[in-house]
Amino acid sequence: MSATPRVMNKEALGPEGARWVADALREAMAGGQRVSLALSGGSTTGQVYRELVKQDVPWALVDFYFVDERFVPPDHPDSNYLLAEQTLLKPLGIQPHQVFRMQGERADRDQAARDYEALLPEVLDVVVMGMGEDGHTASLFPGHAALEERQRRVLAVVGPKPPPWRMTLTLPVLQSARKVLGLVNGAGKRDIVARFRAGEDFPAARVTQAQWMMDTAAAGQDDVKGGGAMSTARSSGELAQFGVLGMGVMGQSLALNVADRGFRVSVWDIEPKRFDDVRAKGAPASLQGHAALEDFVASLERPRRILMMVTAGAPVDSVMGRLEPLLQPGDIVLDGGNSWFQDTRRREAAWTQKGLHFLGVGVSGGEEGARHGPSLMPGGPAEAYALVRPVLEAIAARSEGSPCVTHVGPDGAGHFVKMVHNGIEYADMQLLAETYDLLRRGLGLSTDALADLFTQWNQGIAESFLLETTLQVLRKKDPETGKPLVEQVLDKAGQKGTGKWTVQVALDLGVSVPSIAGALDARNLSSLKDERVAASRVLPGPTGESLSADERANLAAWVHDALYAARVATYAQGLRLIQAASREYKWNVSLAEMARIWRAGCIIRAKLLTPLREAFTQQPELSNLMLADNVAPVLEKMAPAWRKTVGVATRLGIPTPVFSASLAYFDSYRSAELPQNLTQAQRDAFGAHTYQRRDRPDAGFVHSDWS
Repeated sequence: MSATPRVMNKEALGPEGARWVADALREAMAGGQRVSLALSGGSTTGQVYRELVKQDVPWALVDFYFVDERFVPPDHPDSNYLLAEQTLLKPLGIQPHQVFRMQGERADRDQAARDYEALLPEVLDVVVMGMGEDGHTASLFPGHAALEERQRRVLAVVGPKPPPWRMTLTLPVLQSARKVLGLVNGAGKRDIVARFRAGEDFPAARVTQAQWMMDTAAAGQDDVKGGGAMSTARSSGELAQFGVLGMGVMGQSLALNVADRGFRVSVWDIEPKRFDDVRAKGAPASLQGHAALEDFVASLERPRRILMMVTAGAPVDSVMGRLEPLLQPGDIVLDGGNSWFQDTRRREAAWTQKGLHFLGVGVSGGEEGARHGPSLMPGGPAEAYALVRPVLEAIAARSEGSPCVTHVGPDGAGHFVKMVHNGIEYADMQLLAETYDLLRRGLGLSTDALADLFTQWNQGIAESFLLETTLQVLRKKDPETGKPLVEQVLDKAGQKGTGKWTVQVALDLGVSVPSIAGALDARNLSSLKDERVAASRVLPGPTGESLSADERANLAAWVHDALYAARVATYAQGLRLIQAASREYKWNVSLAEMARIWRAGCIIRAKLLTPLREAFTQQPELSNLMLADNVAPVLEKMAPAWRKTVGVATRLGIPTPVFSASLAYFDSYRSAELPQNLTQAQRDAFGAHTYQRRDRPDAGFVHSDWS
């Protein structure tokens, strides 16, 4: 079995299967393209179809095909088409041109199969199939010659059950499908499921990419209390499906998240008492702790899937050194910490040589996100990602029905993207701090008045998780003084290093990220609290400056537009850095996909990501977000307010390093002429560094005697 099956109550099988199919369809049609859905017959699939009608899918973009069909008329009770028509096609109002039916009423069975073969798309996007009590799927039965067919895509076959003649897709079609859902239901299939999970070669087992869902009766488990998702009962001797190593706050939250999705989970920490904390948070029986690392590893089914949540740096190498002797070829370790991407590249290369898989996974969303749905950015071998994908998709946040996780690219791509995500986060937080400071000191707004204003902003284009968080901070009262708690917080900001890494890598790759650098500088300067207090007495700022009536009336609106524009410039810098690294390391990162998986769960989720995703979906090679057709006109409209905001702040002596740096980036990028002709002339004058002539730049570099 290629992927860990999901086990649930029989009542949950229909809704869960329907959600899976709907998610797969929406993901396949990203960008508005048509998609194909191949349907099977059977009572279990009928449950899914009835629930699928309730899902929000652009059905006009879906073409319907069939996995198999009996040679009976379409209105016959044994017709798979009839089942689909009654449960799905009619209720949805699907148009005839969208339905490609297997014509089971045809007398020439072989020709009917060949004709259907001509209708099939090259690759099916989504397939729903079942498994019979003998392990068959579609109408491909154990021992049948059709299992060895490699040329034909559709065959007429004789099955062991009446009515005997069937038309069926062949294994090459099923095996090439992009996504396949397998469904099993009932105690009568308990034996075949056990043999199937043990690795016996049944037809259903040959569709290796299938995600299987089954009820507890088929899986041989006790029924789950309640109507929720998967079983949480760990039977005696049953191996865990996923391991989490490191029970800090994030490790605990992720382990509980995985267990909530019905997977059997083993956990380990160097301090076993931390498992008591997990129990106190309501860990289900499917989550078990182990005092010994050896027992933890031995408790996992193969290939083992272990998520490490330990401090970046030397601790990761230390834990990997302890794990390696306990693992076997094909096992997978995921590093969910904020590791330096070059360390991840080194570790992945070393473990590949040993037959082990290593994935660097960016995890965003903090404790709450980890517990209920983070944004995940995994990088590493595609074949390893395929084996952990069911778990990661299950625990990820969801946006527009799709899980906020994707395979970012090879080796260190995931951790690199997470690092840049954090750099953007630094700048966005600083922009909100500058907004707060300018309106507080410039307009004299109280903390409560600012909260009221930001509440209005968060209902429009400025909507974001960080603005929402800012609102929560501003509304919180200090229980000791009754004043806003934020006013009691010392103005010294810390950092964990990812912002610094982002700026360092940008310098290495020759990419300008002034907004992120400005945010980093702001935090560094804030740490000089005592010096700043002393300097304020020696270096007075502007005196006697006040706002004009026009400025007082319009400053809040200007700052709103400046905030949005500066955010665009910040994202533009971060995405350009990802583009540069993707080219340098041959990662092939999709910026549209990054915008999609950042839309929920992560710290920088914001309404801005919607036009961002649209821009890079339409132009994947777009050189700069600010040039996008749906972005450039907005910046042009907001630029005057942006300039007025920075001008007012400068005149009042209120520092706005990221507003200013973002505006300078915008102006530099849009300028056809920059003064670096003088810079290059100076370099040539004192160091003979040469230069290119404006009138013939292709002629190469020249040197002049400037004396």
